[in-house]
Amino acid sequence: MGKLLCIIGLFIALLTQAQKGQQFPDIKGTSLADKAVSIPTHNGKYTVIGIAYNRAAEEELKKWLNPTYYNFIKKGDANGQFDVAELYDVNFYFIPLISGFKKAREEFKKGTDKEFHQYIIDAETNIDDVKKQLKITDDKIPYFYILDANGKIVEAVSGNYSEVKMEKLEDAIE
Repeated sequence: MGKLLCIIGLFIALLTQAQKGQQFPDIKGTSLADKAVSIPTHNGKYTVIGIAYNRAAEEELKKWLNPTYYNFIKKGDANGQFDVAELYDVNFYFIPLISGFKKAREEFKKGTDKEFHQYIIDAETNIDDVKKQLKITDDKIPYFYILDANGKIVEAVSGNYSEVKMEKLEDAIE
């Protein structure tokens, strides 16, 4: 069993390496704050994207939500203290490409802090097309991408949250 997990982990790592340098697929949608969004966002900034393709990945995606938000978006704390996010000026999106999300959108919105609504995108795109373009083989884990200002993937990580994976995302922007 240990060998099988090691092989699966290696395979996923190789897939995320293969994604680097490729153009991220076009995704259009609406944020939970009801703002139209088009990804890649061509505004001269890097973009951080987290995607869940399956409800099985949703809980793990949520574990990424606070750390990525506080690393890349939140500016300072309640006391005006310096925050790591002050180093970054990025676009930031979570995209639950989960079948049936449109029906569950309002329930999901109620269960999510309003502070996050502008960053969570209800995509109007074909999930299978995105999975195919990004060569997704395991849709039960979340995926995170860093896109350069032109929409090309410069870093990709997947699976459970870890400090090492977060550092890879940060290093791709610095």
